[in-house]
Amino acid sequence: MYKKLIAITILGLYFLVLAVAITNGPLVSFQSLILGLIGLIVITSVISSIAKKIKLLDTANEERKSHTGSIPLIGGLVIFVSIIYGTFVFGVDPFYRIITISLIPILIIGTIDGIEYIKTPVSIRLIAQILASWIIILFTDIYLRDLGDLFGQGTIFLNELGIPFTIFAVVGICNAFNMLDGKDGLTGSVSVVIISSILLLLYLNNILYNWGLILISSILIFLAFNLSLFGNKKKIFLGDHGSTGLGHIVAWNLIYLSQEKDLITPVSALFFIFVPLTDTLLTIIKRVRSSKSIFHPDRKHMHHFLSDIGFSDRAILIIIIVVSIVAGCIAVVSNFFNIQEYYVLYGYFTALVFMGILGYSRPTKD
Repeated sequence: MYKKLIAITILGLYFLVLAVAITNGPLVSFQSLILGLIGLIVITSVISSIAKKIKLLDTANEERKSHTGSIPLIGGLVIFVSIIYGTFVFGVDPFYRIITISLIPILIIGTIDGIEYIKTPVSIRLIAQILASWIIILFTDIYLRDLGDLFGQGTIFLNELGIPFTIFAVVGICNAFNMLDGKDGLTGSVSVVIISSILLLLYLNNILYNWGLILISSILIFLAFNLSLFGNKKKIFLGDHGSTGLGHIVAWNLIYLSQEKDLITPVSALFFIFVPLTDTLLTIIKRVRSSKSIFHPDRKHMHHFLSDIGFSDRAILIIIIVVSIVAGCIAVVSNFFNIQEYYVLYGYFTALVFMGILGYSRPTKD
């Protein structure tokens, strides 16, 4: 009984602080940070219990799934709740609040799709992702207006054609993050590395990136549950709404910083999101060569390849994190030292070819 009373008290304080922050502005303090972390742990437990009742679960009923039992698919919801708290309590650029609002279609459709007895078509999920991008474009008029000097012949301007190009790119990144989500901690950890790389670059430019700190803190809380730091009974999964939501957030961060703030070059995004982007491109190539739909689930991803050649789940996680860190450092260096954009582009193509050669050097299981 006393545990429930403590939990209710924490939740009451959590939402009271949030309400005051929404009304009066940021309440930046060490106490609000601690309350946010503890409150989110309690909220995760509550949402997890609700998820089990409504069957918002991932049940191990397919060969390509490596877990056992049924795990709540609530990671995206947990991160969303944390982001709301952070944006108002600690304060962020208004653009990032629009990103938070834009996540709603993705969260709604993704959560509904995660319920065991409901299946939404791929087309509906794609529509939700497109609507999410439209919300940002309509409210901010920000999108990819140029791609930079990709070939050394001058800046490539997209102008209004940048709107459909941006939507296509963001939806692609959303699904790239979703396709990466095949091992515990994988998409969350890669997202933390990407955001940390951006955080480092902005720090080197003497810019405090509150939004990045909020995102990293939110994802780390999810990872604590996902990697069973609170025990196997408290384990949760990111869910499609979580993985595509993280892809949406990362994509629009890169667009905003390249188009509105001019702090990064558009082409450096190829290295910031190197792991999910490259994994998706190579997987699509393999599926096309196998005469399968690009949406067909299989065991042709980077983490499956590493698993098939004998690496443990922990080793796979470490390897992919290291690759992501190296790619993030390349992105940071290319921006900080103003390396020619065509070098960055051709460098990515070279890395893609190398990864492709390694990926096709051994057979993969379907």
